[in-house]
Amino acid sequence: MGAIPLQWAWASLPSAAVSSITLFILLVSYGFLLAVYRLTIHPLARFPGPKLSAATGWYECYLDIFRGPGKTFAFEIERMHERYGPIVRINPHEIHVSDPDFFDTLYAGGSAVRGKYAPAAHVQGTPEGIFGTVDHNAHRRRRQAISSYFSKQSVLQDQKIVDDKIELLCDFFRQKLKEGKEVNIRVPLLAVGTDVFCAHTLGERGSMDLLRDWDRAVEWRQSIIALLHWTPVVRQFPWVIPFAIDLPVGLINVASKEMGLVVSIFRVQARSLSFHNSLRVQAAAAIAEHDQLQGEHKARANVFHTILSSNLTTQDKDVKRMAQEGFGILSASGDTIARSMTMAMYYLHADPHSLERLKDELKIVLPDPQGQIDLATLERLPWLTAVLKESLRIAALITTRAPLTAPTEWLRYGDWAIPPNTPISMTLSSLMMNPETFPSPDAFQPERWLESNPDYKKNMSYFVAFHKGHRNCIGINLAWCQMYFALAKMIRRFDFELYGVVKERDIDYHRDCFLGEPRDDTMGVRMRVISEDRG
Repeated sequence: MGAIPLQWAWASLPSAAVSSITLFILLVSYGFLLAVYRLTIHPLARFPGPKLSAATGWYECYLDIFRGPGKTFAFEIERMHERYGPIVRINPHEIHVSDPDFFDTLYAGGSAVRGKYAPAAHVQGTPEGIFGTVDHNAHRRRRQAISSYFSKQSVLQDQKIVDDKIELLCDFFRQKLKEGKEVNIRVPLLAVGTDVFCAHTLGERGSMDLLRDWDRAVEWRQSIIALLHWTPVVRQFPWVIPFAIDLPVGLINVASKEMGLVVSIFRVQARSLSFHNSLRVQAAAAIAEHDQLQGEHKARANVFHTILSSNLTTQDKDVKRMAQEGFGILSASGDTIARSMTMAMYYLHADPHSLERLKDELKIVLPDPQGQIDLATLERLPWLTAVLKESLRIAALITTRAPLTAPTEWLRYGDWAIPPNTPISMTLSSLMMNPETFPSPDAFQPERWLESNPDYKKNMSYFVAFHKGHRNCIGINLAWCQMYFALAKMIRRFDFELYGVVKERDIDYHRDCFLGEPRDDTMGVRMRVISEDRG
């Protein structure tokens, strides 16, 4: 019997099969033609970089999500720079630059117009908060509306609130001393960081009060870790959270307990803060009571009242957007400071000389270890300041690249002209750990930040822990205030010791989860309180 002609075989197939095969052929053809376009006539086609990552975004997706241990595309970017140089096309749409001297060009202030790249802006799930706002002008308006609330003057007015929270932290360590138990120090440091930002931003009514409830503090830490771990997923598939947020948590937990925690933390924005107070309810309450407040208290009662007292449009003052603003500040605040402070505690206790020098400096301004001190005095302490800056540097906090766009101008790097609206990124952690900028970057050397150091001015010009330009950290003043008070009182009052900490497992970062995170088998930075100086 002869072979069946191809056209007869095709005609004999069910219509559904024909449609499926046709669709498959069309998709493959589209993918092939798209890759050819991206590699040949795309505006970024001539930029250096691997052809695979230029042709498809699935390469990044594979490294961050599917290839174990995941979350490793940041390290692949470093390898790209080693091979191709300081400017690289890392995916079909984005250029990455590793040269620290380009930082002030990309993250410029003043009259420079910079938009945010939507996939990076929306990982927090707050597209209408200042972190998630893409458009330059909308971001500027929204940020200006609350910038006074986070100004140095505002923080100085609230330093008593910060100090009171640090006293609760000291009470926690005092209790651990009595119990003789070790503690993963990042948990109480996250708790105090969250409580400080809640108290300052939302008022005591919005406080999560984590320092008074250890179980809740541990649960919050687990939720934050889950959120960080899912950042690469949300960046690749931004529809995941909006889709999952209305599903039953029990159903989500069947698929992934970590995803269940992520959905729970996003519900903090939509429904419940600390699982009983709603951010939306708080925003709505602020709207209802705003007209009854008088004078300065009207603008300073909490960040919602500050927004309501601003010149923003009615749309920017609605409940949904204000809740997103509050959630964005809450979720971005605590763990960045907690990681920095954890690094400070680790490196100080791994370096007795630096620790003793700090204790000696603090004894001069705090002869009574249980006494009180103001922020201005702490800011004048050179070694304390140097330790904090070096901790921020070596913590390599933000490992996720931060892409911006220049909608109205061509940005130039050397001989390269980057087209307008191209997402261009740099990575803060790589800049702060650059051996050409900071020799021996893995070494904890607070001396880098002493004004007597010949390289001090150069080092300060590359200190970008809180970013720069229009998109720098709005909470920088509150963060510094908290770090000064916390480290000063912890070190002056207590003696700690490290407990079973393995640097390669518990300190070094192995995964890009927005923040750099250690290995999956980490035990945390465990410490034991061994004594207290009661004066």
